[in-house]
Amino acid sequence: MGELDRGVGRGRRGRLRLADAATLLAVATVVLLVSLPRLRDFALRENQGDARGLVARLGRLLDDEVHAAEVGNVQDAIAGDPALARQLEDVEYLEHGRLLRRHGYLFEVLPGAAPQRVTVRAWPWEHGRTGLASFVWIAHRGLAGHPNTDGRWTGTGGGPAPVFAGSASPDGDGWRLVED
Repeated sequence: MGELDRGVGRGRRGRLRLADAATLLAVATVVLLVSLPRLRDFALRENQGDARGLVARLGRLLDDEVHAAEVGNVQDAIAGDPALARQLEDVEYLEHGRLLRRHGYLFEVLPGAAPQRVTVRAWPWEHGRTGLASFVWIAHRGLAGHPNTDGRWTGTGGGPAPVFAGSASPDGDGWRLVED
């Protein structure tokens, strides 16, 4: 009987008691509830940073009037820079190359009346879920950003109006020139 008692005792030590399981579940739930919003915020910041960087890179590329004259849409712009095209293997072109979707953002190149007036813009695919801010490259001026907190620019419905194609100031309506 002594051997039988030892076997039963060993089995009980190896099992998780209901109270222990409930404690572990509670700890896991708290960790999840604290971590998920932080992970979401991190993903939004990363997507925004990628979008800002790509808009600036395309903008600088298209400030070159020779290259800008050959561009009809964002797919043409990227195809014109083989190094950039190799780096952007994870893109999806929509609407026959008019839009590019990458890391939760949509990108568009809008040719202007003159090659030096090309505008590059980016806005979230799903505002609040994949990104918040919107960006516009102002030809020969640089990068402007808008917090887009109200989500006015989201999805294929459209990006920021190309209000900076001329000499308009980006200082109105929440737009600010930003470092790229």
